[in-house]
Amino acid sequence: MNNLTPAYEPETGQVTLDGQPAGPAGEAVLILAAGLELAFDRMDGHLVRVIADVAEDAAAAPLSHLFGAQAVPVLRDFAAGLTTASPELSPEPAVCAALSQLARLDATRLTSPVPRSSPWWSAEAALLAERAGLQARALAEAARAVRVLAGRPLIVPAFAAPTVRAVLNIAAADDPEAASRLRENWQVTDEPWRPAVPGLDVAAEVTDLETSPSLHWALELTGIFRPGLSPQSDLLVDHDSSAGTVTIEAFLLPDANSAAFDQYQARLVDPAIRRVLAQAPLRAKGKKVHAVLRSQYPLDELDEVWIDVVNGPRCPVQGASTHRIRRALRWADAALRAERAPAGLAPLSCPSDWAALAAIAWQRCHQDWAAAETSPPRVAIKPGPDFLAEQLGG
Repeated sequence: MNNLTPAYEPETGQVTLDGQPAGPAGEAVLILAAGLELAFDRMDGHLVRVIADVAEDAAAAPLSHLFGAQAVPVLRDFAAGLTTASPELSPEPAVCAALSQLARLDATRLTSPVPRSSPWWSAEAALLAERAGLQARALAEAARAVRVLAGRPLIVPAFAAPTVRAVLNIAAADDPEAASRLRENWQVTDEPWRPAVPGLDVAAEVTDLETSPSLHWALELTGIFRPGLSPQSDLLVDHDSSAGTVTIEAFLLPDANSAAFDQYQARLVDPAIRRVLAQAPLRAKGKKVHAVLRSQYPLDELDEVWIDVVNGPRCPVQGASTHRIRRALRWADAALRAERAPAGLAPLSCPSDWAALAAIAWQRCHQDWAAAETSPPRVAIKPGPDFLAEQLGG
Protein backbone atom coordinates (compact mmCIF):
# COMPACT_ATOMS: atom_id res chain seq x y z
CA MET A 1 0.00 0.00 0.00
CA ASN A 2 2.99 2.32 0.57
CA ASN A 3 3.53 2.66 -3.18
CA LEU A 4 0.05 4.09 -3.83
CA THR A 5 -0.08 7.75 -4.79
CA PRO A 6 -2.61 9.84 -2.84
CA ALA A 7 -4.58 12.72 -4.31
CA TYR A 8 -7.46 14.84 -3.02
CA GLU A 9 -10.32 15.98 -5.25
CA PRO A 10 -11.95 19.06 -3.67
CA GLU A 11 -14.89 18.92 -6.10
CA THR A 12 -15.94 15.49 -4.85
CA GLY A 13 -14.40 15.55 -1.38
CA GLN A 14 -12.71 12.24 -2.13
CA VAL A 15 -9.22 10.94 -1.47
CA THR A 16 -7.91 8.67 -4.22
CA LEU A 17 -5.02 6.29 -3.68
CA ASP A 18 -3.70 4.99 -7.01
CA GLY A 19 -1.38 2.01 -7.25
CA GLN A 20 -0.11 -0.09 -10.11
CA PRO A 21 -2.62 -0.03 -12.98
CA ALA A 22 -4.63 -3.09 -13.88
CA GLY A 23 -3.41 -5.46 -16.57
CA PRO A 24 -5.24 -6.56 -19.72
CA ALA A 25 -8.13 -8.17 -17.80
CA GLY A 26 -9.11 -4.85 -16.23
CA GLU A 27 -10.48 -4.19 -12.77
CA ALA A 28 -12.94 -5.81 -10.38
CA VAL A 29 -14.67 -3.10 -8.38
CA LEU A 30 -16.07 -3.56 -4.87
CA ILE A 31 -18.16 -0.89 -3.16
CA LEU A 32 -17.86 -1.44 0.59
CA ALA A 33 -20.07 1.40 1.77
CA ALA A 34 -21.29 4.83 0.77
CA GLY A 35 -18.14 6.73 -0.06
CA LEU A 36 -15.72 3.80 -0.25
CA GLU A 37 -14.79 1.97 -3.44
CA LEU A 38 -11.94 -0.47 -4.05
CA ALA A 39 -10.63 -1.77 -7.36
CA PHE A 40 -8.53 -4.93 -7.76
CA ASP A 41 -6.73 -6.38 -10.74
CA ARG A 42 -8.76 -9.24 -12.21
CA MET A 43 -5.67 -11.35 -12.85
CA ASP A 44 -3.37 -11.19 -9.85
CA GLY A 45 -5.77 -9.52 -7.43
CA HIS A 46 -3.53 -6.59 -6.43
CA LEU A 47 -5.17 -3.44 -5.08
CA VAL A 48 -5.32 -0.95 -7.94
CA ARG A 49 -7.20 1.93 -6.38
CA VAL A 50 -9.00 3.17 -3.29
CA ILE A 51 -11.55 5.99 -3.55
CA ALA A 52 -12.71 7.21 -0.16
CA ASP A 53 -15.06 9.99 0.86
CA VAL A 54 -13.47 10.46 4.25
CA ALA A 55 -16.31 12.71 5.43
CA GLU A 56 -18.79 9.85 5.12
CA ASP A 57 -19.34 8.12 8.46
CA ALA A 58 -20.39 4.92 6.64
CA ALA A 59 -16.90 4.65 5.13
CA ALA A 60 -15.08 4.97 8.45
CA ALA A 61 -15.61 1.45 9.83
CA PRO A 62 -14.57 -0.50 6.67
CA LEU A 63 -11.61 1.84 6.16
CA SER A 64 -10.46 1.19 9.72
CA HIS A 65 -11.00 -2.56 9.32
CA LEU A 66 -8.88 -2.62 6.16
CA PHE A 67 -6.12 -0.15 7.07
CA GLY A 68 -6.25 0.11 10.83
CA ALA A 69 -7.66 2.61 13.31
CA GLN A 70 -5.29 5.36 12.18
CA ALA A 71 -6.53 5.36 8.58
CA VAL A 72 -9.54 7.68 8.93
CA PRO A 73 -7.81 10.51 10.89
CA VAL A 74 -4.75 10.31 8.62
CA LEU A 75 -6.83 10.58 5.45
CA ARG A 76 -9.01 13.35 6.91
CA ASP A 77 -5.92 15.38 7.80
CA PHE A 78 -4.59 14.86 4.28
CA ALA A 79 -7.92 15.96 2.74
CA ALA A 80 -8.02 19.05 4.95
CA GLY A 81 -4.47 20.03 3.97
CA LEU A 82 -3.22 19.67 7.54
CA THR A 83 -0.31 17.55 6.32
CA THR A 84 1.63 17.48 3.07
CA ALA A 85 3.12 14.07 3.77
CA SER A 86 1.71 11.17 1.77
CA PRO A 87 -0.45 8.88 3.93
CA GLU A 88 1.41 5.67 4.73
CA LEU A 89 -1.26 3.00 4.99
CA SER A 90 -0.87 -0.75 4.62
CA PRO A 91 -3.90 -3.03 4.31
CA GLU A 92 -4.29 -6.01 6.60
CA PRO A 93 -3.22 -8.89 4.29
CA ALA A 94 -5.97 -11.39 5.12
CA VAL A 95 -8.74 -8.78 4.87
CA CYS A 96 -7.35 -7.43 1.59
CA ALA A 97 -7.07 -10.94 0.14
CA ALA A 98 -10.69 -11.74 1.03
CA LEU A 99 -11.91 -8.44 -0.44
CA SER A 100 -9.90 -9.05 -3.61
CA GLN A 101 -11.36 -12.52 -4.06
CA LEU A 102 -14.87 -11.23 -3.34
CA ALA A 103 -14.49 -8.48 -5.94
CA ARG A 104 -13.29 -11.01 -8.51
CA LEU A 105 -16.14 -13.38 -7.65
CA ASP A 106 -18.64 -10.55 -8.22
CA ALA A 107 -17.06 -9.75 -11.59
CA THR A 108 -17.02 -13.41 -12.65
CA ARG A 109 -20.62 -13.89 -11.53
CA LEU A 110 -21.71 -11.24 -14.08
CA THR A 111 -20.04 -12.93 -17.04
CA SER A 112 -20.28 -16.64 -16.24
CA PRO A 113 -22.49 -19.10 -18.13
CA VAL A 114 -23.63 -20.23 -14.67
CA PRO A 115 -26.66 -18.03 -13.81
CA ARG A 116 -25.90 -15.43 -11.19
CA SER A 117 -28.94 -16.70 -9.25
CA SER A 118 -27.12 -19.98 -8.50
CA PRO A 119 -26.93 -20.44 -4.70
CA TRP A 120 -23.28 -21.43 -4.99
CA TRP A 121 -22.28 -17.87 -5.91
CA SER A 122 -24.05 -16.63 -2.78
CA ALA A 123 -22.55 -19.37 -0.60
CA GLU A 124 -18.99 -18.53 -1.58
CA ALA A 125 -19.66 -14.78 -1.38
CA ALA A 126 -20.95 -15.25 2.18
CA LEU A 127 -17.72 -16.90 3.28
CA LEU A 128 -15.53 -14.25 1.67
CA ALA A 129 -17.64 -11.42 3.07
CA GLU A 130 -17.33 -12.87 6.57
CA ARG A 131 -13.54 -13.13 6.23
CA ALA A 132 -13.46 -9.51 5.08
CA GLY A 133 -15.57 -8.31 8.00
CA LEU A 134 -18.64 -7.48 5.89
CA GLN A 135 -21.17 -9.02 8.25
CA ALA A 136 -24.33 -7.59 6.68
CA ARG A 137 -23.42 -8.94 3.26
CA ALA A 138 -22.28 -12.28 4.72
CA LEU A 139 -25.66 -12.76 6.41
CA ALA A 140 -27.65 -11.76 3.33
CA GLU A 141 -25.70 -14.00 0.95
CA ALA A 142 -25.75 -16.95 3.37
CA ALA A 143 -29.50 -16.69 3.91
CA ARG A 144 -30.09 -16.53 0.15
CA ALA A 145 -27.92 -19.60 -0.47
CA VAL A 146 -29.38 -21.71 2.33
CA ARG A 147 -32.99 -20.96 1.39
CA VAL A 148 -32.38 -22.35 -2.11
CA LEU A 149 -30.18 -25.28 -1.09
CA ALA A 150 -32.66 -26.35 1.59
CA GLY A 151 -35.46 -26.63 -0.95
CA ARG A 152 -34.75 -30.28 -1.78
CA PRO A 153 -32.37 -33.09 -0.78
CA LEU A 154 -28.81 -32.09 -1.59
CA ILE A 155 -25.83 -34.29 -2.44
CA VAL A 156 -22.50 -32.50 -2.84
CA PRO A 157 -18.97 -33.67 -3.61
CA ALA A 158 -16.41 -33.61 -0.81
CA PHE A 159 -14.70 -30.46 -2.06
CA ALA A 160 -17.95 -28.47 -1.64
CA ALA A 161 -18.74 -29.78 1.85
CA PRO A 162 -16.67 -27.19 3.81
CA THR A 163 -18.53 -24.39 2.06
CA VAL A 164 -21.91 -25.89 2.97
CA ARG A 165 -20.92 -26.29 6.62
CA ALA A 166 -19.56 -22.76 6.84
CA VAL A 167 -22.55 -21.12 5.15
CA LEU A 168 -24.88 -23.08 7.44
CA ASN A 169 -23.16 -21.58 10.48
CA ILE A 170 -23.48 -18.05 9.08
CA ALA A 171 -27.12 -18.43 8.00
CA ALA A 172 -28.24 -19.90 11.32
CA ALA A 173 -28.16 -16.43 12.86
CA ASP A 174 -30.50 -14.96 10.23
CA ASP A 175 -32.68 -17.86 9.07
CA PRO A 176 -32.44 -20.73 11.58
CA GLU A 177 -35.41 -22.56 10.07
CA ALA A 178 -33.85 -22.84 6.59
CA ALA A 179 -30.48 -23.72 8.12
CA SER A 180 -32.12 -26.52 10.11
CA ARG A 181 -33.82 -27.92 6.99
CA LEU A 182 -30.56 -27.93 5.09
CA ARG A 183 -28.71 -29.68 7.95
CA GLU A 184 -31.23 -32.51 7.77
CA ASN A 185 -31.32 -32.81 3.97
CA TRP A 186 -27.74 -32.73 2.72
CA GLN A 187 -25.02 -35.34 2.45
CA VAL A 188 -21.55 -35.71 1.00
CA THR A 189 -20.56 -38.12 -1.74
CA ASP A 190 -17.05 -39.45 -2.26
CA GLU A 191 -17.89 -40.47 -5.83
CA PRO A 192 -16.08 -38.59 -8.63
CA TRP A 193 -18.10 -35.48 -9.34
CA ARG A 194 -19.72 -35.12 -12.76
CA PRO A 195 -22.62 -32.70 -13.37
CA ALA A 196 -25.83 -34.27 -14.62
CA VAL A 197 -25.98 -32.02 -17.72
CA PRO A 198 -23.50 -32.30 -20.64
CA GLY A 199 -22.41 -28.67 -20.35
CA LEU A 200 -20.66 -26.53 -22.95
CA ASP A 201 -18.39 -27.75 -25.74
CA VAL A 202 -14.97 -26.14 -25.44
CA ALA A 203 -13.53 -27.95 -28.49
CA ALA A 204 -16.38 -26.65 -30.66
CA GLU A 205 -15.75 -23.14 -29.35
CA VAL A 206 -12.09 -23.40 -30.33
CA THR A 207 -13.04 -24.58 -33.82
CA ASP A 208 -15.40 -21.64 -34.26
CA LEU A 209 -12.68 -19.23 -33.16
CA GLU A 210 -10.23 -20.45 -35.79
CA THR A 211 -11.93 -18.10 -38.27
CA SER A 212 -12.75 -14.47 -37.56
CA PRO A 213 -16.18 -13.21 -38.67
CA SER A 214 -16.42 -10.15 -40.91
CA LEU A 215 -18.66 -8.38 -38.40
CA HIS A 216 -17.72 -7.52 -34.83
CA TRP A 217 -19.65 -7.59 -31.57
CA ALA A 218 -19.26 -7.43 -27.80
CA LEU A 219 -22.53 -8.20 -26.03
CA GLU A 220 -23.00 -6.22 -22.83
CA LEU A 221 -23.90 -8.80 -20.20
CA THR A 222 -26.72 -7.25 -18.19
CA GLY A 223 -28.15 -10.24 -16.34
CA ILE A 224 -30.66 -11.02 -19.10
CA PHE A 225 -28.49 -12.77 -21.69
CA ARG A 226 -26.56 -15.96 -20.99
CA PRO A 227 -22.86 -15.54 -21.69
CA GLY A 228 -21.00 -17.98 -23.91
CA LEU A 229 -17.49 -19.29 -23.43
CA SER A 230 -16.12 -16.28 -25.31
CA PRO A 231 -17.44 -13.00 -26.71
CA GLN A 232 -17.84 -14.69 -30.08
CA SER A 233 -20.41 -17.14 -28.70
CA ASP A 234 -22.25 -14.54 -26.63
CA LEU A 235 -24.22 -13.94 -29.84
CA LEU A 236 -25.14 -16.27 -32.70
CA VAL A 237 -24.71 -14.28 -35.91
CA ASP A 238 -25.71 -15.18 -39.48
CA HIS A 239 -24.59 -12.66 -42.09
CA ASP A 240 -26.21 -13.21 -45.49
CA SER A 241 -24.41 -10.68 -47.67
CA SER A 242 -26.38 -11.60 -50.80
CA ALA A 243 -29.69 -10.86 -49.08
CA GLY A 244 -28.28 -7.92 -47.15
CA THR A 245 -29.43 -9.30 -43.80
CA VAL A 246 -27.81 -10.00 -40.47
CA THR A 247 -29.69 -12.31 -38.10
CA ILE A 248 -28.65 -12.42 -34.48
CA GLU A 249 -29.73 -14.62 -31.59
CA ALA A 250 -28.88 -14.47 -27.90
CA PHE A 251 -29.64 -17.01 -25.20
CA LEU A 252 -31.69 -15.92 -22.21
CA LEU A 253 -30.71 -16.78 -18.68
CA PRO A 254 -33.13 -19.28 -17.10
CA ASP A 255 -34.42 -16.72 -14.60
CA ALA A 256 -34.48 -13.77 -17.01
CA ASN A 257 -37.56 -11.57 -16.90
CA SER A 258 -39.04 -11.65 -20.41
CA ALA A 259 -40.40 -8.11 -19.96
CA ALA A 260 -36.91 -6.82 -19.18
CA PHE A 261 -35.75 -6.94 -22.81
CA ASP A 262 -38.81 -5.26 -24.32
CA GLN A 263 -36.83 -2.06 -24.92
CA TYR A 264 -33.70 -3.79 -26.23
CA GLN A 265 -32.63 -3.10 -29.80
CA ALA A 266 -30.10 -4.80 -32.04
CA ARG A 267 -28.13 -2.42 -34.22
CA LEU A 268 -25.51 -2.39 -36.92
CA VAL A 269 -23.21 0.57 -36.38
CA ASP A 270 -20.22 2.18 -38.04
CA PRO A 271 -18.14 3.31 -35.03
CA ALA A 272 -15.72 5.32 -37.17
CA ILE A 273 -18.43 7.94 -37.81
CA ARG A 274 -20.82 6.83 -35.01
CA ARG A 275 -23.64 6.06 -37.40
CA VAL A 276 -26.49 3.54 -37.02
CA LEU A 277 -26.75 1.50 -40.21
CA ALA A 278 -29.76 -0.60 -39.21
CA GLN A 279 -31.73 -1.45 -36.09
CA ALA A 280 -34.51 -3.80 -35.05
CA PRO A 281 -36.20 -4.80 -31.77
CA LEU A 282 -35.36 -8.11 -30.10
CA ARG A 283 -38.15 -10.69 -30.19
CA ALA A 284 -38.58 -13.68 -27.91
CA LYS A 285 -38.15 -17.11 -29.46
CA GLY A 286 -38.30 -19.82 -26.81
CA LYS A 287 -35.17 -19.56 -24.68
CA LYS A 288 -33.63 -17.10 -27.11
CA VAL A 289 -34.23 -13.62 -28.43
CA HIS A 290 -33.58 -12.77 -32.06
CA ALA A 291 -33.54 -9.86 -34.47
CA VAL A 292 -33.16 -9.49 -38.24
CA LEU A 293 -31.22 -6.44 -39.41
CA ARG A 294 -31.37 -5.08 -42.95
CA SER A 295 -28.87 -2.42 -43.88
CA GLN A 296 -29.29 -0.10 -46.86
CA TYR A 297 -25.52 0.26 -46.88
CA PRO A 298 -23.20 -2.41 -48.36
CA LEU A 299 -21.55 -3.76 -45.22
CA ASP A 300 -18.69 -5.42 -47.08
CA GLU A 301 -17.49 -2.02 -48.30
CA LEU A 302 -17.13 -0.56 -44.81
CA ASP A 303 -13.91 -0.82 -42.82
CA GLU A 304 -15.51 -2.02 -39.59
CA VAL A 305 -19.12 -2.82 -38.70
CA TRP A 306 -20.20 -3.72 -35.17
CA ILE A 307 -23.35 -5.31 -33.81
CA ASP A 308 -24.67 -3.58 -30.71
CA VAL A 309 -27.43 -4.76 -28.39
CA VAL A 310 -28.64 -1.71 -26.48
CA ASN A 311 -31.40 -0.85 -24.04
CA GLY A 312 -33.41 1.54 -26.20
CA PRO A 313 -33.23 2.87 -29.76
CA ARG A 314 -31.70 6.23 -28.78
CA CYS A 315 -28.51 5.01 -27.12
CA PRO A 316 -25.48 6.85 -28.54
CA VAL A 317 -23.06 4.98 -30.78
CA GLN A 318 -19.69 4.44 -29.13
CA GLY A 319 -16.43 4.95 -30.96
CA ALA A 320 -14.19 2.20 -32.29
CA SER A 321 -11.77 2.34 -29.33
CA THR A 322 -14.59 1.92 -26.80
CA HIS A 323 -15.91 -1.10 -28.70
CA ARG A 324 -12.44 -2.65 -28.84
CA ILE A 325 -11.72 -2.07 -25.14
CA ARG A 326 -15.04 -3.62 -24.10
CA ARG A 327 -14.30 -6.68 -26.19
CA ALA A 328 -10.69 -6.90 -25.01
CA LEU A 329 -11.92 -7.10 -21.42
CA ARG A 330 -14.44 -9.77 -22.38
CA TRP A 331 -11.72 -11.78 -24.16
CA ALA A 332 -9.58 -11.55 -21.01
CA ASP A 333 -12.50 -12.72 -18.90
CA ALA A 334 -12.94 -15.72 -21.20
CA ALA A 335 -9.19 -16.44 -21.09
CA LEU A 336 -9.08 -16.39 -17.28
CA ARG A 337 -12.00 -18.82 -17.13
CA ALA A 338 -10.32 -21.11 -19.64
CA GLU A 339 -7.09 -21.00 -17.61
CA ARG A 340 -9.08 -22.23 -14.60
CA ALA A 341 -10.75 -24.95 -16.74
CA PRO A 342 -13.84 -25.27 -14.50
CA ALA A 343 -15.00 -28.88 -14.89
CA GLY A 344 -18.60 -28.10 -14.05
CA LEU A 345 -19.05 -25.94 -17.15
CA ALA A 346 -17.78 -28.49 -19.64
CA PRO A 347 -17.33 -31.91 -18.00
CA LEU A 348 -16.67 -33.65 -21.34
CA SER A 349 -13.90 -31.25 -22.38
CA CYS A 350 -10.24 -32.10 -21.83
CA PRO A 351 -7.45 -29.83 -20.51
CA SER A 352 -6.00 -29.32 -24.00
CA ASP A 353 -9.33 -27.88 -25.19
CA TRP A 354 -9.32 -25.35 -22.36
CA ALA A 355 -5.66 -24.49 -23.01
CA ALA A 356 -6.37 -23.86 -26.70
CA LEU A 357 -9.30 -21.61 -25.81
CA ALA A 358 -7.17 -19.65 -23.35
CA ALA A 359 -4.41 -19.14 -25.92
CA ILE A 360 -6.80 -17.85 -28.58
CA ALA A 361 -8.66 -15.63 -26.11
CA TRP A 362 -5.45 -13.99 -24.87
CA GLN A 363 -4.32 -13.44 -28.45
CA ARG A 364 -7.62 -11.77 -29.38
CA CYS A 365 -7.52 -9.74 -26.16
CA HIS A 366 -4.11 -8.26 -26.99
CA GLN A 367 -5.18 -7.65 -30.60
CA ASP A 368 -8.15 -5.59 -29.44
CA TRP A 369 -6.05 -3.64 -26.93
CA ALA A 370 -3.52 -2.90 -29.68
CA ALA A 371 -6.27 -1.79 -32.08
CA ALA A 372 -7.65 0.52 -29.37
CA GLU A 373 -4.13 2.02 -29.05
CA THR A 374 -4.37 1.98 -25.25
CA SER A 375 -2.54 -1.24 -24.47
CA PRO A 376 -2.31 -1.94 -20.72
CA PRO A 377 0.91 -3.35 -19.27
CA ARG A 378 1.55 -7.01 -20.00
CA VAL A 379 1.69 -9.14 -16.87
CA ALA A 380 2.21 -12.81 -16.15
CA ILE A 381 -0.95 -14.84 -16.71
CA LYS A 382 -2.57 -15.78 -13.42
CA PRO A 383 -5.99 -17.39 -13.75
CA GLY A 384 -7.12 -16.30 -10.30
CA PRO A 385 -9.16 -18.27 -7.80
CA ASP A 386 -11.51 -21.10 -8.72
CA PHE A 387 -15.19 -20.44 -8.13
CA LEU A 388 -17.44 -23.12 -6.69
CA ALA A 389 -20.45 -22.28 -8.89
CA GLU A 390 -18.41 -23.02 -12.03
CA GLN A 391 -16.76 -26.11 -10.56
CA LEU A 392 -20.20 -27.53 -9.82
CA GLY A 393 -21.78 -26.24 -13.03
CA GLY A 394 -24.48 -24.32 -11.15
